Amino acid sequence: MRAGIDVTSLLTEVMEQDGAWLINTSRQEKIGVQRDTNTIFLASAVRRADLHLNENQESALTPTAKLFPKALAFMQNFAREMNAELSRATIVRLKPKSQVYSHVDIGSYYFIRDRYHLVLRSPAGSVLKSGDEEVRMQEGELWWFNNKQYHEAFNESDEWRIHYIFDLLPLANKHLAINPTLPIKQTVKSEEQQEEIVSAKRLLFNAIKTHAILRSENQRLISPKGGHNSWLIDMRRIVTDATILDAVAELFWEICADKLPFQIGGMEVAAIPLLSAILMKSVERGTPINGFIIRKERKTYGTGNLIEGKVTDAPIIIIDDILNSGSSLEKVRVVLEQAGRKISLVFVLINYCSLKARAWHVEHRIPITSPFSLEEFGLDIRKTEAKPLPPIFRNVWQFNSPDPNFFHLVPKSFPATDGKHVYFGSDSGNFWCLNARNGAEVWKFKVTSKGHKNIWSAPALHNGKVFFGGYDGNVYCLDSNTGAEIWRFTDADWVGSSPALAPELGLLFIGLEFAVEGKRGSIAALNLETGEKVWEHRTKRYTHASPAYWPERQLVACGSNDNEMFLFDAKTGALRWRFETRGGEVKGSIRHAPAFDVKRGQVVTGCADGYIYIIDVETGNEVWSVKTDNTIYTVPLVVGDYAYVGSTDKYMYILDLETREVKRKIHTGSKIFCPPKLLEGKVYFGACNGIIYQVDPVTLEVTGTHQLADAITNALTYSKETGLFYVLNYVNQLHALAKV
Repeated sequence: MRAGIDVTSLLTEVMEQDGAWLINTSRQEKIGVQRDTNTIFLASAVRRADLHLNENQESALTPTAKLFPKALAFMQNFAREMNAELSRATIVRLKPKSQVYSHVDIGSYYFIRDRYHLVLRSPAGSVLKSGDEEVRMQEGELWWFNNKQYHEAFNESDEWRIHYIFDLLPLANKHLAINPTLPIKQTVKSEEQQEEIVSAKRLLFNAIKTHAILRSENQRLISPKGGHNSWLIDMRRIVTDATILDAVAELFWEICADKLPFQIGGMEVAAIPLLSAILMKSVERGTPINGFIIRKERKTYGTGNLIEGKVTDAPIIIIDDILNSGSSLEKVRVVLEQAGRKISLVFVLINYCSLKARAWHVEHRIPITSPFSLEEFGLDIRKTEAKPLPPIFRNVWQFNSPDPNFFHLVPKSFPATDGKHVYFGSDSGNFWCLNARNGAEVWKFKVTSKGHKNIWSAPALHNGKVFFGGYDGNVYCLDSNTGAEIWRFTDADWVGSSPALAPELGLLFIGLEFAVEGKRGSIAALNLETGEKVWEHRTKRYTHASPAYWPERQLVACGSNDNEMFLFDAKTGALRWRFETRGGEVKGSIRHAPAFDVKRGQVVTGCADGYIYIIDVETGNEVWSVKTDNTIYTVPLVVGDYAYVGSTDKYMYILDLETREVKRKIHTGSKIFCPPKLLEGKVYFGACNGIIYQVDPVTLEVTGTHQLADAITNALTYSKETGLFYVLNYVNQLHALAKV
C-alpha cells in the first residue's frame, strides 16, 4: 500500500515504552500460534457476555493507547485516507529466529474488515505467507494482506521484529457491523421464576436421595481400592433422565449466569450429560456458550486428542457431578495448564468438602460452587477419609518431541542422564540429547523405520558414549557430547530392546528381532568398542525384552516371546538354564528386563501371563510366584528384602522376598507400565492416569504424588548435578521436575 514511510519517530515511541510489552500477555499465553510474540493493545474488543470474540463488532481504545499518540495518529489518518474506521489495533513484536505459526482468522468481525501491517523494525525483512503467496516486507512498508486464509510469519533476524498490526472497517461495510442486542439482565426474579428454581432444586435433591445414594445393606458396594463401602453416590443413575438434566441446567444457570462470558468443560464420563444439558439451555436462554470434554486418557488413534472440542479464550468453568478427592479436577487442571489455560470456577452438584478437595482448593485458589453438600443427605466422610498427600514436585521445564505415536500405550525409551545432558529416543525417530538444566536441544540423531515405532530402546551411557537400538534394525553407539556415530551393528531387522552394559568385560547385551520365520529373535553380546558380535543365542519368537546383568557373578538374564527366561554366562554366552512360563502358546512372553535379587540369588520377572516369577539363579527352578489379574510389562525393582512389580491390573505389588508373600498392593486406579525406580531414598513410579507416586521404602506407604497430563509408561531418572527428576511420558514429552 505504501513504501518509504519514515518510521523513525514511530519506532522511537515504541522503544521508549519498553515496559508496555508486558502489560497484557494474554495473546502469547492463550493463543499457541502467537507464543513467540509480545503485544501492546491500542484498541481491543469490548467484552460481550453473549458473543464470541470473533463475532463481536465492538472495539474501544485501551488505557495503554494514551502512551502511543503517534501510533494512533498514523492508524487513524490512514483509516480516513481509506474511507474507513479504525477497529482493533496492536503493536506486535516477534522473537528473533522464530515465527507466528500457520492459522486463519475466522468470524464475522474479520469477514468485513481489512488487516494491515506497517513494518517498524525488521533488519532481515519480515517474511509473510498468506495462502500460496509469500512476500518479504521491509522497514517503512505498509502492507494489506488476506488474513481470512491460512497465513504465517517468520523473523529470520537476530533482533525482535516490530510491526503495527491493525484492522480497518470500510465505511461501505459499516451497516454490517452490528451486534445482536445484549439481553437485559434481570436483577429481580418473578415469583414464577423463583418457584421454578426451587422446584428444580427439590426435584434434583429427591432424585439423588431416592435413586443415586446406594447403601450396603441393599447390595455389595466395592470401593475403588477393592474394599467395601457402606454407601456411595452414583449420579450416573439419574443424569440420563431428561427431566433431571433440565433441572441440573436450571440450577447451573441460576448460580453462574452472572459470571458470563465463560465456556464450560469437564472430564468424561460423568460431565458429558451435564455439559450437554447446560449447553442446550444456553441456546434456549439466548446466551450460547462453548463447551469441551477432557479425556481421562489420550485417545490412542485418530488425532490422539486429550481435549475434544475447541477451547476458546473465554474464562473456563469446569463441570462435574461430585467433588470428593479432587483427583479428577487436578487432572483437568494439568491438561488445561499444558494447553495454556486456567480454570476460573468449578461447579459440582455435590461437594463432599473432603480434606483432599479443600487442600486442592487452597493450593490452586480456584473457587468451587455447588447447590448441595454431603451433609444435606445425612452423609459424612470425616471418619473414614485419609489425609491429603503433599505435593512432591513442581514442573521446571518440558520438552515435546514431535510426531508421537498415540496408538502404542506401552513402555518406550526411558531417559538417561549424565548430569550434563539428558538422552532419550522417540517415536519420531529422533534420538535426543538435551541440556539437563534447561531442556535446550544439544544434538539429535535421526533413525527411520516403518511402523512409526522408531526408538523404544532406553539408552545406556558409558565413557562418553551412548548406546541404544532402533526399529530400523540397528544398534548404535554415538559420541554422547556431539552425537557423532562411532559404530552401528546392522544384523537385526528390529531392535526394541534396551542395552545392558558390562564395561569390565567390554560387552553390551541386547535383544534382537528378525523377519525370519522360526528364528525371530536372539539375545546377543556386542563388543563395546567396535559393535562386533561376540556371541548370540537365537530364539524362535521375537526378543523384545531387555537383558539384566549381574556384574559380581558375570551373569546375563533375558526373557523372550518364546515364553522363556534364559540365564547366560556373560563372557561366553553359554546357556546356564531356561525357565518356561505358564502362559501357554502365546500368552507367556516376557516383554521387559528382569531384576536380580542378589541377596538370595534369585531372578525376579514379570510376565504377559500375569505372573510374577521368582527363579533360583543356580537351578533355574521356580522358587515361588504371584498371580496378578493382568499382563505385566514392567521391569521389577529389588530394594533390600522387597521387590516392586507393577501390573496392568492397576496395582503396584510389593513382595517380601524373605517371607515369600505379598507385603502390600498399592492401587492406582490405572494401568502400570512404568518401572519403579529407587531415587534419592524413595521409590518412584508412574501410571497411565498421569500420576507419579512416591513410596517410602521403609513404611511402604505412598508419601506423595504429582499429576501430569499424559500416561507415564517410562522409568524416571534423577541427576544429582541438576537436582532434577526426569520423566518421559508415552507421547514423548520429557518433563523436568524439582522437589517441592
